[in-house]
Amino acid sequence: MEEKRIITLDELDARDIRRLRQGEGRLSLAGIWTLEHERDGRIIHTQSGKNIIPTAGLNHILDVVLGATAKNANWYVGIFKNNYTPIAGNTAADSLGAAGLYGECQDADYDSPATNRPAFTPAGAAAGVITNSASKASFTIAASITVYGAFLASSQAKTATTGTLIAAKKFDTSRAVVDNDILYVQYEITAISS
Repeated sequence: MEEKRIITLDELDARDIRRLRQGEGRLSLAGIWTLEHERDGRIIHTQSGKNIIPTAGLNHILDVVLGATAKNANWYVGIFKNNYTPIAGNTAADSLGAAGLYGECQDADYDSPATNRPAFTPAGAAAGVITNSASKASFTIAASITVYGAFLASSQAKTATTGTLIAAKKFDTSRAVVDNDILYVQYEITAISS
């Protein structure tokens, strides 16, 4: 049986680096959003789809896991009403808040929770997956609007444009919502090693 040993980065040769670039030894992160739309006590629509993790979010993950950046105590889920597809270059500063690219929903759009975005409350990671499926973020709608997507950010206030935007998704099908509808938002991120 061949003995295995840990090598340092200095010991990598050109062939090893080529293999890494071609996908061997890669770590992938895959995020899935699930939206449930409730009206009059029954779920009238459900959809799921993959998201984008913007470069700012990827950098934050690397800085916290491998660098010296402190872990955020909490993450928050938001929803948005602009017909906009998130891209890798999005940041909290340009995308969030009422005037951001996403057109984040504000107090006039949903009245529960008031003032702040609902917390992302995941269970502990298992089998490379972390999710808030047992404690979905919920939004009780206060106006007739169209909701186009959702995001995960480190800042709590609905108006905040600071902090880190970690993930975002334009739903495959937008949702026309009315007063007292409830949207339940689940986010799941899977880490895969190849």
